[in-house]
Amino acid sequence: MIPRTSRKASANSPDHRRQLLRISLIASAMIGLSACSSDSDDDGDTDSGITDLSGQYAYVATRAADYGSGRIDRLSLEQGNVVVGSYPAAGSNIDVDTDGVSPYQIGKFMVDSITRYDAEDTSIVDYQYSVKGDEPITANPTDLVFSGPNRAYLTRRSSNSLWIIDPAAETEEEFKLEEIDLSAYDTDLPDMTEAIIVDDKLFVLLERLQRLESGSQIPDKSAYIAVINTITNTEIDTGMGSDGLLGIELDVTNPSALQYNEETGLIYVVGRGNYFENENITDDFHSGGVQSIDPGSYETSLILDDGTDAENEGFFVDMEIINADLGYLLTYADFTVTTLRTFNPASGELSAEILPGLENVDITTLTQGPDNHLWVGINDDSPGFHRIDLATGALAEERVATELVPMNVVFIDVPQSSD
Repeated sequence: MIPRTSRKASANSPDHRRQLLRISLIASAMIGLSACSSDSDDDGDTDSGITDLSGQYAYVATRAADYGSGRIDRLSLEQGNVVVGSYPAAGSNIDVDTDGVSPYQIGKFMVDSITRYDAEDTSIVDYQYSVKGDEPITANPTDLVFSGPNRAYLTRRSSNSLWIIDPAAETEEEFKLEEIDLSAYDTDLPDMTEAIIVDDKLFVLLERLQRLESGSQIPDKSAYIAVINTITNTEIDTGMGSDGLLGIELDVTNPSALQYNEETGLIYVVGRGNYFENENITDDFHSGGVQSIDPGSYETSLILDDGTDAENEGFFVDMEIINADLGYLLTYADFTVTTLRTFNPASGELSAEILPGLENVDITTLTQGPDNHLWVGINDDSPGFHRIDLATGALAEERVATELVPMNVVFIDVPQSSD
């Protein structure tokens, strides 16, 4: 196996809806993919393998409306954003990530695997390795961040340990390199989710939720960002924690999306607060917002507050920062009822203007594409993506169609074959 140059591509945040998650977990536990198999489990929707591709492609993790199946679709941007192939998936509870060369499927709760596919030939599965480790039930892998051709970091939400892996490993035994213990952050689990690398430092988002006997979870304490030195693989004392914790204590609770913006030089995190509206927490449900973090000094600033129960614009569940003056914010009113808004990251001003068709709908993901458009995943009778022109703010006339519901998307530039 030839080592490949890696880079972290933008990816959207996870599905924020608890009812969806519960159904998805059950469905995912029932569907599996045999290791290193090239057979499809999507009823013939996978093509026989298209080779000698070149150009820009989107790789979309999708699921059926009933959570009974899932797959990764490959779309050609140069052919009009149409599906030109599909990969078999290990159920519906999946995400897709990339090192800039290959698409990687993250099999989440009760799936517990990482699968690498060939970017050009959809019939080729390079490998599928288990990442469950010693966890009794599930490790629930959530995000994969690449720091080099032979090293990547894997967050495992239902585990105390962050894994360091070799994405070019020839065997499953060689796949896991090390692990980093984050158990200090909570008495049960730290709930690690999103992660990014900035200047040889890994920033890991920790929800730190309390698990109730009913099975629900509540944000009863401050969220954190743990910072790992990627040269030594040891945790950095940021001086921004409390109670002996080394990481950065956040002002927002129940965080989801984590993003670094090169133009501003800042990290951004969005907190959902108690959007479950669980009454075990007697304080105001709205304890979220958008917060910025300086990756050098670790100083934080709450740039957009989500308000109070008496006065708010909904719970903040996802975001995409475009530049110093433009960000997109996804607000949540109820199950499958979300609205996309714009805001100014510098001033913290939330715009009252809403694009037609993006109010009170089920938006599943936000990702900035290489076509200078924001890709907005939609779950309705015609699932797919709206695209917003980032130069003009206008909504593209044509939607990008996907047969199944889009959950997240990454992009890869496939080079011209030398054969």
